[in-house]
Amino acid sequence: MTPLNNRVRSLDRVRAISYIRQSKKREDDSKSSPEAQRTKCEALITAKGWDITGHFADVGKSGWDPNVTRPEFEELMAAVRAGHVDAVVVFSLSRLTRQGALEAMIINEELAKHGVLLVSVEEPYLDTSTPMGVAIFGLIAALAQQESDMKSAYITATKETLRAAGSHVSGIAPYGFQSTREQRGELTVVRLIPDPVEAPNVRDMTEWAADGLSAASIARKLNQTGAPTKTLALGENGTKRLAARRARATSSPTEVPVWTSSTVLRILRDPRLAGYAAEWQGRTAKTKDTPGTVGKRAILRDAEGQPLVSHEPIIAADEWWALQDVLDGRTKTVRRTGRSVPSLLAGHGLLFCDVCGSVMVTDIRNGTPLYRCNRAAAGAVPGHGGLAIRREDTDDEVTRRVWARLTTMDPEEPEELEWLTEASRRFAHQQDTSQRDTERAAARAELGHVREALRTLYQDRQDGLYAGDVGTMMFRDSVERLTAHEQRTTGRLAELDAAALTSISIPSEWTNVEGDPIGEGSPWASWDLKTKREFLALFVDSVRIAKSIGRGRHANTRDRVAIRWAELPEAEGVEPIAEVEA
Repeated sequence: MTPLNNRVRSLDRVRAISYIRQSKKREDDSKSSPEAQRTKCEALITAKGWDITGHFADVGKSGWDPNVTRPEFEELMAAVRAGHVDAVVVFSLSRLTRQGALEAMIINEELAKHGVLLVSVEEPYLDTSTPMGVAIFGLIAALAQQESDMKSAYITATKETLRAAGSHVSGIAPYGFQSTREQRGELTVVRLIPDPVEAPNVRDMTEWAADGLSAASIARKLNQTGAPTKTLALGENGTKRLAARRARATSSPTEVPVWTSSTVLRILRDPRLAGYAAEWQGRTAKTKDTPGTVGKRAILRDAEGQPLVSHEPIIAADEWWALQDVLDGRTKTVRRTGRSVPSLLAGHGLLFCDVCGSVMVTDIRNGTPLYRCNRAAAGAVPGHGGLAIRREDTDDEVTRRVWARLTTMDPEEPEELEWLTEASRRFAHQQDTSQRDTERAAARAELGHVREALRTLYQDRQDGLYAGDVGTMMFRDSVERLTAHEQRTTGRLAELDAAALTSISIPSEWTNVEGDPIGEGSPWASWDLKTKREFLALFVDSVRIAKSIGRGRHANTRDRVAIRWAELPEAEGVEPIAEVEA
């Protein structure tokens, strides 16, 4: 690390700016409040005889999360790069970053490059103009990271304890509730109680569902009466949450939060309506080979298997259980019979509305099975109408297009070959449950460990852990050894992937069908629904349904159906590892 040059020391006028940060927006008289941080930073600047030329503050911004944008910090660094700053004063190093020594060193390197001094109010011995100050800087940054890690581990353990006690542990209260704190033994738990504004809407929803109204009809009714959603009721916080949700979404957002059938069902199926404590079941993380699952809230039970009652109910427990029978179609009360039956295209991330991007779901109107837009049925999109299409015609159109392309394709055409290659890769993944698949998974895991070891090695080198001739020799030997291991593992993984493609390909009878490919006696006609779905997933990424123009939902099917064919996934990018220094 090159010590800061002496430019700052020789200046008659030192232009100093202060920077503060606080993770949560709060107004109090604690020593780390924004006001206290700024006052002490400016007092230090004045005591040194420097000029106060600016102040930057990121309030409500985490210094630990690398995904959080700190706009004021970015403006500060822009001023540094423009040469408008001679010294940066922070309340403490933990206010600058909590991501550890590496991140702190990177920031200091940038400041040093522009001849800017870094000074801390809480750590007066922090002076980055000397080698000793740089060493102390790294030590303090490491301790800040350790403090953050310990705090994170403590919070996680505490949440697990509170969750086991039936407490609501994270996020805002669910729709229909507000939260309150109460003491249970040595624990302070968060208990949910009915919200005076939202709870009546929930009771109305349960009554409408018990009377046989579908979730889509309930959503439409709520939209028509102007019942506010949870997001809308939260005001500014709700707007921020909606913006974050839109950034993660694949569907096109609506202008304002609206009720949809999925929102209604999520509320009505929540066991907390009956006062039960709840936990997530069935949720899995998304990986390379699996899309992950959302899961559902289930009743949290004690050691003897009994439901844990923790919250004040909105509806009685027996009423909630009866409601679940209605939603599951187990009673005669419900008039939605057949609306949620399994279908070829809906229900597994394949069928979408071309107007708003939302998923299409199954429906039955006047005895005719249909696909309809989830949002359109709830009245969420103005002018959307009841966008629907006959299910049988749509299934037939999509299926025949897939078989038509498959049986008439020219393997010599690059586009057709690429499509067939991707279908073969997907088919191999469906079929390969052998030892080779296990070996591939092990090789991928091993490759990840090797690359992580290389990153750690380079980070340690940057942190000064391989100083001197002996350290340099040890560093180079370790890099060469790990790099060779990485190359061997990468080669082995490529061999296994290639073997999977060459050893397992789509059946030849799929491309040599005589007669009607989906008619009586064809392979398609003999398959069950699961097999048919798996077949389409080999060749199709998505199907979008456009709005019918002029002739109703029972006509114009061919023009309304658009297929996005299967495409090769983007190559998995791996950050390059720096070359060994000479």
